[in-house]
Amino acid sequence: MLIILSGCAAVGKNTVINTLLAEEGSRFGFMPTYTTRAPRPGEVEGFPYHYLTEEQFRQKIEDGELYEHEHIHTSYYGSSRKLLAEALETGKIIIKDIDVKGAMNLKGLLARDVKVVTVFLYIGKDELERRLRGRGDSEEQIRIRLGRYEEEMSYAEKFDYRVENVLLEDTVRRIKEIADAEK
Repeated sequence: MLIILSGCAAVGKNTVINTLLAEEGSRFGFMPTYTTRAPRPGEVEGFPYHYLTEEQFRQKIEDGELYEHEHIHTSYYGSSRKLLAEALETGKIIIKDIDVKGAMNLKGLLARDVKVVTVFLYIGKDELERRLRGRGDSEEQIRIRLGRYEEEMSYAEKFDYRVENVLLEDTVRRIKEIADAEK
């Protein structure tokens, strides 16, 4: 099973994933995403992203290595066919974070091959801005990401589940409950 976490930037997708993996790494696995953006403090190659140049990313597109890809917030992001296959072979419930459009695209592409459950995480716009500032995003990135808030929120009803990410422990508990219900 693949659980896709999506939602606005800075909603806490990676924090939720990190907590799930720390608490139940024998049950949950992770699939990284390819991106052309620079790593943030604390991020390392392979978790949560594989960092590529634009040229490397374009080559992966050309070679048909990606299920889907998007240009978001001035960077490219994409889901690897190979990385997903490797993750699913572990037999674990795989968690992947992805933007809202990519989530819908990936679910449609994989629906016949693997069970895909989509979860939309959300917070209020004021809290989103506070989190963006707290993680040190530039003013330009904050403006861009806040500018996408309404568009990203408009996708919420298309997801299987919607979870407000106010308290981390409640969100993680809810994701575990969703995994149990869908298994």
